[in-house]
Amino acid sequence: MSRNRGDSGRFTDTTTLADVLDVFDAVAGPVVTSGDVAESLDCSRETARRKLRTLEDGGHVESRKIAGRVVWWRTDPTATARQFEEYDDQKISFVDHATSDLADERDVDHVFTFDSDFRTLGFTLVPEDTGKL
Repeated sequence: MSRNRGDSGRFTDTTTLADVLDVFDAVAGPVVTSGDVAESLDCSRETARRKLRTLEDGGHVESRKIAGRVVWWRTDPTATARQFEEYDDQKISFVDHATSDLADERDVDHVFTFDSDFRTLGFTLVPEDTGKL
């Protein structure tokens, strides 16, 4: 990890919020972790978490704790928001909606999952719907 010291001898923060947002485009998938940001930007996980929290406070990203890990996603008021409105009578997570949007963009129609929300969103579930692994 490359860290620079300022004139006072203290370490300076060279990771910008724009750099952190760029990680969302570079990482495969709808969500990133602080580890993804730290690895991509060669900074500490604490710096990554601090930057992600700042972006969340500004309304640029959102987060959720899943299976003991915090995942972050960009707030996108376009496709995912429209899908939320379409399924507003359902309790489907943002992560599922965002994953659905990415799958639709890539013409994916089968999803390996045990989450029936993807069936509601129009996908064939593997293995449940196909009987195959």
